[in-house]
Amino acid sequence: MEDFRVLFRHLEIAYRGLDAVFATNGLANLEISPGDVHLREGFGGRLLECFSHKTLPFEWRATTEATWEHFKGIEKHFGNGSLYTKAAKDLDEPYRYTIVENFTKELHSNNSRADITVKQVVRRYVERDRNIIIWVSFVAPAQIKHKMLRGLAYNLRGYAVTKRSPQVRPGQELSVLQQCSLISLNQDVDARCQPSNLQKLANFLIVNTAQNIRAHRERIENALVDQAVARRME
Repeated sequence: MEDFRVLFRHLEIAYRGLDAVFATNGLANLEISPGDVHLREGFGGRLLECFSHKTLPFEWRATTEATWEHFKGIEKHFGNGSLYTKAAKDLDEPYRYTIVENFTKELHSNNSRADITVKQVVRRYVERDRNIIIWVSFVAPAQIKHKMLRGLAYNLRGYAVTKRSPQVRPGQELSVLQQCSLISLNQDVDARCQPSNLQKLANFLIVNTAQNIRAHRERIENALVDQAVARRME
């Protein structure tokens, strides 16, 4: 339970730090879709960041609910890898919109594979002009199938923000979906991982995280399209 108590503290730190993170990577003032997932590295490859911005042709409320449905459920785990075991609990008041998870899954990136165990807390924050979903995780290796991934232990902080788009399309409200994932490798990564493999480890995590962001976005968009089609058929 101590790990989850620490994760709850990380969650509040992540929420307070959202605006600073988005100001630094440029998402705070981005008004047009810049394309694919963007990447940044810091501290010699020990801090990795992937982020994306997409304008969607759907109302903000619909986008907000579709995003929460995705991240509160099991769908989010199937973006890039296989889920082996999972235990989750949706907490009651005063922790509404909070989910605690403990799971084991496979990660893959190009030709490399790794099994990881994850302790994670997901929470939704409802603000007047935007909806925020944050997840914080402790990740540790369960089984390493490639020697270069021996240092695969890290903390993850993820954001998914939805808001109304400043762009105007006659007769249609547009919404924005912004995602950001920050990976912090454990301080003992140098002892676990040979220097020659540190960049390979960083590349593995970057590719995997970018693929996850794309998968999240695609599943959310597909859900919105399905809802729109269902409404037209009523």
